[in-house]
Amino acid sequence: MSVLPTEKDFIRVFSNVFRLKNKPLLSGSEFDDCAALRLDSFSQNLFADSLTFSTDTVRESTDFPAGMTLWQRGWMTAAVNLSDLAAMGSKPVAFLFSAGLPRGFTLKDAEEFAQGIQDCVSFFGGEVIGGDTEFNEEFTITGTVIGISDNKNLILRKNAQPGDLLCVTGFTGSAGVALSVMLNKIRVPASNRFLKNIIEPFPRIFEGMMLAQSGAVNSMIDTSDGLASSVYELSALSGVFFEIDERSLPLEDEALSILSTSLKNELNGEQIGAKAQSLLVHEALYTGGDYELLFTIPQDKLSLVEELFQTLNTTAAMRFGSLSSAGKSGRSPCKFTVIGKAIAEKENVIITQSGSGEQRLPLLKMGYDSFTKYI
Repeated sequence: MSVLPTEKDFIRVFSNVFRLKNKPLLSGSEFDDCAALRLDSFSQNLFADSLTFSTDTVRESTDFPAGMTLWQRGWMTAAVNLSDLAAMGSKPVAFLFSAGLPRGFTLKDAEEFAQGIQDCVSFFGGEVIGGDTEFNEEFTITGTVIGISDNKNLILRKNAQPGDLLCVTGFTGSAGVALSVMLNKIRVPASNRFLKNIIEPFPRIFEGMMLAQSGAVNSMIDTSDGLASSVYELSALSGVFFEIDERSLPLEDEALSILSTSLKNELNGEQIGAKAQSLLVHEALYTGGDYELLFTIPQDKLSLVEELFQTLNTTAAMRFGSLSSAGKSGRSPCKFTVIGKAIAEKENVIITQSGSGEQRLPLLKMGYDSFTKYI
């Protein structure tokens, strides 16, 4: 008769995956009630720095589409937390997680899952320092991340100024299309690289730290809950409104191709392109999962930010060479796009194109919400 693994067995597996990387630890949580971390290993000027914290929960039924490996589930667990640090320009320091493991979860499963967490956290410069495990009916993991930021460069959501340019990293809408493919809502083949847009979210830690150190950014947020939702967050906290031009949204070619192919049995050639474009714009604005950075800069800082991204991207090949999976997902080099600006109007608007010409329409206040499950 096989003996089911105990909580201590799982803790030993997790500790073995993480222990060798924890050089700044005074004590690890596998030995004591708490992990003790030497912050001076990460910063020499603690009086001028702030610690940043965030926590997020992911679970089987809402966050892990069928077909994801346990490594990818571990990666995602860490990535969604790290993205919040990226949005403040923080440097990752430490990561903890609490895992509710279902019956039948083996020690080998635990090792693969833990390795996904380890690969993500260590790639971005942090350390996994502990956590907790218990039985749960549904595979559920809560992660907590700790970062460190220079006080004078800490980026918040509330400082956007009238006239600022509104910018976004990467592509918009790709995660929403990838999710629809994985859920069979769109029955069109997609490349493994493209599907990583949803199953291997890539936090923009390097870009966030670079932007923070530049001093060029007034406000920033990640787009995990959707672009429009993020715009409304910046608007509410900064007291300004934004205009977005839908023609400027960075849309990925494969996302357009997938949507176009899915429409071939419904529309003729002329209509397919316009409809696919419209659907992808909707995904870009109102679907979560992209984990890009949305930020505002004064217009006179545009050339500086362009130079910074060019410099960062020249070292991308070196930085990503050691990453076995997510580093090959097409997310590097990273570009950024100016998609709009802060305006003097009294609502957030989007400029759209129709048969009758250009229109200015209210930007819908809509996006992903874990309670309403809008995707």
